[in-house]
Parts: sequence; structure tokens; C-alpha cells
Amino acid sequence: MIKPAIINVRIQAKGKLSQLCLEQGIEDLQGVVDHLRSLPYGRTSEKRNLALVMEEGRGTCSAKHAFLAQLAFENGVRGLHLALCTYNITESTHHEAKAILKHYGLKAIPEARCFIKYKNNIYNLVGRQLPKQPEIMSDIEIAPLQVASFKKRYHKNYIENWLRIERIHKRWSPEQIWSIREECIEAAEENWESCPRLLCCA
Repeated sequence: MIKPAIINVRIQAKGKLSQLCLEQGIEDLQGVVDHLRSLPYGRTSEKRNLALVMEEGRGTCSAKHAFLAQLAFENGVRGLHLALCTYNITESTHHEAKAILKHYGLKAIPEARCFIKYKNNIYNLVGRQLPKQPEIMSDIEIAPLQVASFKKRYHKNYIENWLRIERIHKRWSPEQIWSIREECIEAAEENWESCPRLLCCA
């Protein structure tokens, strides 16, 4: 994936996230990207507190991208946004989800995840690349702090609409699909080193 020009920006702002990076000796956005990519997959104790990604040393891909978007905002980077994207988790795009999908007799489940959108291009900067990139079905720009409650509501509404479009809403409820999605996330948290591709699911 081509890297956007933002990675060359030096950290100079006095904001909280900027100071956290500087305290750890990280002086530019490229260094931040490298650091975030190295952190293990895991949910922080409070989704709305983006500083915890650095302080607790872990984060989902959405949280890491939200951290990066807020950091870029602190440093005056223009044209950069946090994009909430939807796509399908399938056997071909997420091999580690194969057993889970097969168990429930599903060919796919919809996922919503945040990426960086810069000058109308979407970048996965902190997640590990998939062998086959999923097709992004839709994307909307959101504020970094919306990775908490808004992202979850949006995702659940998307699942409900998806069930009706696929005409399987009488067999599956949104809650059941969400629970299956959580199984994928739990598998990623427990085996993040051996299941790197699943890290692109949250």
C-alpha cells in the first residue's frame, strides 16, 4: 500500500497525544505509525480515552487509527480524516475466521472498522495487510472520539440492514451476528501473534 505524505510530519504540538509520543522519543508520524503497528491487539479499558492506546500499550486497529487521526489534528495536518468503513469478513479475506463462519453456516458477516482517509484515498496504516483485501462497501468520515459508542451503533444498524438485504433476517438476529463477530474478536485477542490477519477485523 502506498504511504501518504502525512507520515513525514514532525510532532510539534502541545496536545496530550503529541506529548505522549514525544515522551517516548517518537518525533514524527512515521515513528508513530511504526510504534502503533508493533503494539499487540487488544481493547483498551476506556474506548473514549485515546491516550490509553499509548499508555496501556495495546489497541484495536480502529483505536490505533483514531489515535493517529487525533494526533494529526493536533499537529495541523489538513485533509486527513478518520473513515468508518464497512466490508465483509469472508473465508477468503480472513482465513482465521473460516472455522467460525463454517460452524454457523455463514459465508460472510459484515464488519465496520476505521481507517485513515487522506485526500480521498483510504489507508490501512497500522494494521497488518490481508492476503486478499476485502472490498469496502461504504465509508463515512467520523471524529476520533466516535470510535466508542457511535461506531458500535452504526455497525449494529448496518448488520440489521444487511440481514434484510441478504434475506436472512428471519433466521438470524442482529444480536446473534454481533455475537459471532465477537467470537472473531476474542480469537484475535487470544492469538494476536499467530492470527495477524484477524487483527484487521476490529
